[in-house]
Amino acid sequence: MSESPQAADAQVASALRTHGSLTRHELVETTGLSMASVNRSVGRLCASSVVTRAGRQSSTGGRPAELLAYNGAGLSAVGINVTESAARAVLLSLDGDVIARDTEEFQPEDGPDVRLSCTLELLDRLLAQPEGHICGVGVAVPGVVGPSGRLSAIHELGWDRLALGDLLSRHSRMPVVVDNDGNCLAVGEHLRGAGRGVENLVALVVSSGLGAGLITNGQLYRGLHHEAGEIGYLLTERASLRRLFPDRGDLEQSLGVGRLVDMATQLGLPSPQQATLPHLISLGLRSTGPAREFSDELLDLTALAVSAMCVVLDPELVIIGGSSDESEMADVITGVHERLLGRILRVPRIEVTALGADAIMIGAAQLAMPAVI
Repeated sequence: MSESPQAADAQVASALRTHGSLTRHELVETTGLSMASVNRSVGRLCASSVVTRAGRQSSTGGRPAELLAYNGAGLSAVGINVTESAARAVLLSLDGDVIARDTEEFQPEDGPDVRLSCTLELLDRLLAQPEGHICGVGVAVPGVVGPSGRLSAIHELGWDRLALGDLLSRHSRMPVVVDNDGNCLAVGEHLRGAGRGVENLVALVVSSGLGAGLITNGQLYRGLHHEAGEIGYLLTERASLRRLFPDRGDLEQSLGVGRLVDMATQLGLPSPQQATLPHLISLGLRSTGPAREFSDELLDLTALAVSAMCVVLDPELVIIGGSSDESEMADVITGVHERLLGRILRVPRIEVTALGADAIMIGAAQLAMPAVI
C-alpha cells in the first residue's frame, strides 16, 4: 500500500528536521520511500516553504547532488486569540518558537465593529514582521465556528453569523483558519505543551465562562457540526428539561460573562467587567458570605462539566487554561479534583497549561501551519 501524500510529506520533513540537510537519495534511504514519492514530497514541501534548497554536496567526480533542508525557523504563522477584553497575537515559527507578540486592548464600550477593526490592525502589524515567510493565520474565538469559518453564538464579541474566515482571508490575502478557543488550546498543548505524547485529553478554557477542546486518538475532535466541546450547553438539573435555551446554554447562563459581571458588581469588586471565573473562585475561597457561596457554586458547576467529559471520553489528562494567574488556576484544579474524587470511576490527571498565556494563540497558529511536524 502506498503512503498518502500527507504521511510522505511528514516523513520527509521529519527526516530533514532530525538529520539536517540531505540529498534525495539520502531521503530515500532514511525514509524508505520510493524516489518518486520523495520527489513529489520535496516539490510540495518546497512550494509551502517547509523545505528549502540548501546548495549542493561536495563533488566526488559527477554532478553534485542537491541538498535539501528543513525550514522550521524560516516559516511562521500568526496565531490570534480574540476575547471580550482584547485581541492578542503571536508569530510562531514552524519549530514552535515565538518570534513576536502583540496586543490590542478593547474598551468595555467598544462595539462589534470596533473590535473587528482593532483585530484587523493587530493582524496587519504581525504580517508586517520581517522575520521569515508567513504561511497562514489562525484565529481563536470564544464560540461556535462552522466548517467554513462562519461564527455563531459569539455573544461576547457581537460577531454572530459573521463570516470571519472569509473576511480575514480577503483582508490579509493569506490562508486563514478560524476555530473555537477550546480547540486551539487543545491543539497547542497537545503539540507543544502538557499534552505532548498524550493520545486522549480534554483542554478546558476557564475564563469568562467554560469551553473545551477534545483530542481523541491523537486527533482534534470537532464533531459532526463542529460543536464538540460546547459545554456551555450542558444541562445542569432536572428543571433544565422544562426550559428552552435558544440563545445561551444552561451552563453558560450560570458560568458565563453576564453572570460573572453581575456577581462581581454585587460584591463591589473594582472593574467588574474584567472579572473571570478563576478570579471569582479564588477570591471567594478566601472570603466568607456571598463571595464564598458563589465560589463554591462556580466550582461545583465546573466540576460537574469536567465529570461529564471524563465519564464519556475517559481522557488521560485534563488541561486547564485561560488565566495567567498560577494561584487562581491552582485553586480551580484543587477544587475540581476534590469534588470528583470518589464520585466518578476515575479522576484523570488535571494540570494547568504548560504554555501559559500563549497556549491558545500557539494552538491557533499551529492550525494554520502545514501538518508535517
